[in-house]
Amino acid sequence: MVKEKKVRGFTLIELIAVLVIMAIIALIVTPLVMNIIRKARISADKRSVDAYGRSIELAITGYLLDTGSFPTSVEQLTIEYSGNEVVCTTTQLNSDSSVYLAGCTVGGRSVDGYTYGKEETITYTAYNVGDEITYKGMKFYVVSPSGTTEDSVTALKETPLTVDEVTTYGAGHINRYTPSSQGVVYNSNGYGGMTYYSSDTCKSGTETGCTSDYDDSDIKFAVDAWANDKLTDTDLKADKLGYKARLLTYEELTTTLGYTPAAKDVTTIKLNSENTPGWVYNSNYSYWTMSPYQGEARRVWCINHHGYVYADIIWSNYSLYVVRPVVTFSKSAL
Repeated sequence: MVKEKKVRGFTLIELIAVLVIMAIIALIVTPLVMNIIRKARISADKRSVDAYGRSIELAITGYLLDTGSFPTSVEQLTIEYSGNEVVCTTTQLNSDSSVYLAGCTVGGRSVDGYTYGKEETITYTAYNVGDEITYKGMKFYVVSPSGTTEDSVTALKETPLTVDEVTTYGAGHINRYTPSSQGVVYNSNGYGGMTYYSSDTCKSGTETGCTSDYDDSDIKFAVDAWANDKLTDTDLKADKLGYKARLLTYEELTTTLGYTPAAKDVTTIKLNSENTPGWVYNSNYSYWTMSPYQGEARRVWCINHHGYVYADIIWSNYSLYVVRPVVTFSKSAL
């Protein structure tokens, strides 16, 4: 007779012990596995940044071969990169055709302070107020100081726009007026300008259609059209107001150029002769600024040809009120 062997199962205590051991192993292994995965992801993201950096450097080389000049911004480049999306807060194009990348994310993930390439210390030309700069044969005077760490400089055009320029660039806006009324204005030296209005209803005795807001004025139309035709986008830097070209601001008049700030009820201010450079005004013409007279829609600051800051009524038909644009340039373009 064959004796049957009894099969002994696990006791509850033994099962609990096994589960506890498995839980302990999971607690130990899971962070290790997760850390391995995290390191692998970071390593992959770093490789993506490296690949993106090399793609930019290849694009720089291609740009130099195609144009014979060095790019001033990454936006000028055609970058052939097909990996995960890389976005960097700092993209510096170095003078040796290399690139420096910092503050990068890959697919929206931070790369833990990883950088690509070597940061180059760039020193720019320093400019003081009144320094002369030339761009495409046009002379400008610097209106804001710009040091060696700043890559742009803001300057006022030496001469106003000509009658032909104002007529051309204001087409559809100012040509509906005669030169002796609101619209094209000029002087014996051939400089052209326009009054600071927004509609043909802005005239003596009414504020209907008048504006002291540069953004709403027809004069901005002519300045923008001139800038789009005469200025190259890659040579410019948008200033704090976001304009490619504009008129002088109140801050530039009062702080940088040495005018005394006006009280609300003051309409004429004499220059600080000991502080204000002579190129700010010219005896041959007066010119508009984008600084509105406080509290009245029809009054806008202008620079008088006798050396005054004057809050003029915008429907005036003075024949010497002309347009001198202000432009913010990339220093590499000068």
